[in-house]
Amino acid sequence: MNKVLNWVSNLVFPNRCAFCSGFIKWDALVCEECRQKLETASFCPLCGKSPCECSAGGISYDGCAVARPYAGTVRNGILELKYRCGFNAAEYLAPEVFNILAENGFLSEASLITAVPMTRSRRRETGYNQAEYIAKELSKLSGLSCDFKLLGKRSSPRAQHELSADERRAEAFKAYFPLEKHSDITGKTVILCDDIITTGSTLSACAEALKSIGAAKVYCAVLAGTIKNGGI
Repeated sequence: MNKVLNWVSNLVFPNRCAFCSGFIKWDALVCEECRQKLETASFCPLCGKSPCECSAGGISYDGCAVARPYAGTVRNGILELKYRCGFNAAEYLAPEVFNILAENGFLSEASLITAVPMTRSRRRETGYNQAEYIAKELSKLSGLSCDFKLLGKRSSPRAQHELSADERRAEAFKAYFPLEKHSDITGKTVILCDDIITTGSTLSACAEALKSIGAAKVYCAVLAGTIKNGGI
């Protein structure tokens, strides 16, 4: 039934490639040209950085699965997902994140999946939270349930791209907090989803908030990560 509905929907809203927005078959997620151009890189399964920055410390999560580098073709897809309802990027990259989570043993420990929250004003503006969409895709693949009523986010007077790494970390730890009426996650391992990891400050702040209400471990699941010094 879903395939039939997708085919009919495509007659009105033609399907587009996750990364270049070109028209593609109704049942595809990406065009062949973009598929062959997708950038690759190795990310540390603990800190989620490339190159590894575990020795620098300062992270509150217990591992991080990152699918692709935030560059070129992949960057285009993440921006489509983030700002223009380009959900094909999440659907295409979520299985890669799932495999990394499984390969590193993170999934076998997990009890539930959640997502980095948005402010209420941002949610009203966009109409959706891309991190929640990623979480739902991982839920389909893993069978784990999602809980999006664990964390909240306060508004910040300054945009993230305007801040230094130290400032971003300080702002992140002020911004994210446990919701008052959250479910009991005492002793549970949580998968935390987001679209991009840069400094890791957002993920660490959310992981710390989750642990403050009882989470035993927090593993992060991210579609793309920035590469230090611009290399791939």
